Amino acid sequence: MLFAAFRSLGRQLAAICAILLACSLLVWLANGKQAAIALIETAIIGMKGPWVWTFGYGLASFVTLQGRLLPLDINGVLVPNEVTAAATARIERSTRHWNALRYTVPITALGVLLTTAYGIPNGGIAYYMIFAGVCAIYYAAAFLLFHFVELTLGFHELFESMENVEFKRIYSPMHLENVTSYLALTTGLGLVAIYAGFRGTLTAGFHFHHEIWRTFLSTPLILFLPGTLFYNYYPRYVLRKILQYKVFKTMERLGAADESNAKALLLDLRESAVLSSQILPFLDYKSLPSYLLAILFAVSFAYNSDPAVKTFFNYLFNLGSH
Repeated sequence: MLFAAFRSLGRQLAAICAILLACSLLVWLANGKQAAIALIETAIIGMKGPWVWTFGYGLASFVTLQGRLLPLDINGVLVPNEVTAAATARIERSTRHWNALRYTVPITALGVLLTTAYGIPNGGIAYYMIFAGVCAIYYAAAFLLFHFVELTLGFHELFESMENVEFKRIYSPMHLENVTSYLALTTGLGLVAIYAGFRGTLTAGFHFHHEIWRTFLSTPLILFLPGTLFYNYYPRYVLRKILQYKVFKTMERLGAADESNAKALLLDLRESAVLSSQILPFLDYKSLPSYLLAILFAVSFAYNSDPAVKTFFNYLFNLGSH
């Protein structure tokens, strides 16, 4: 799975390099050398285009390929029935762009509005190229948000009917490992993509039509960050709750079981303990304080080590005047 992720990122890096090269040549032919240099400076140095595109579209590509295999891994761990079929079908549908239109259309429209208001610093055809590139990133982010939300809701369906959900007695540990690895990889890449998009807007050199629009540069953080973090936590939480429900029911039966059935029930409890160690969420109510401290540390580090981030937040919270 890690190799598939790197392959998706590599392909998108090659794609954005080819796109930037072609666009630069077209601008050179149409508007001259200086316009082409200005395009490169805005797209690469200012907006960090290769970074943003590689992680945004690289993750989207990974989701459309590897995400469609996720239902197979879930079915490899859970006993198939109507509940699991509905949940896995929802997850599979979330990897298809056509199903994401209710997210991609309004969020891309929001990107068009914000990009217009920000004021792209380039002129000529370079303006429209950069405009299209920025809106394309909003599209990719909207598609990923759709996938994250739908996958979360798919697991919520399992949670709502946990009494009808059973773990297979015999299963390959690789299936569960693939589920948790997919969640970890997509969350990690998603966080990098969000930061890249946010960071690129700070140094893009926008000519804001009104100063109020500068505050909207925080849109990627507000719109995408909470869902990305919750997406990694909730499926693990659901699987763990289903497992705890199974353990509780097994212990109830164990109290009323005779000696011949007790051995089988004890084996079920041992298998549940092994499952629990694999499903362990990346946070729970005990680890939440330390997790929040880690986020605050990361924000503090970015604030103090990145001048562009520090300048923006000083402006946003009016700290510079104090």
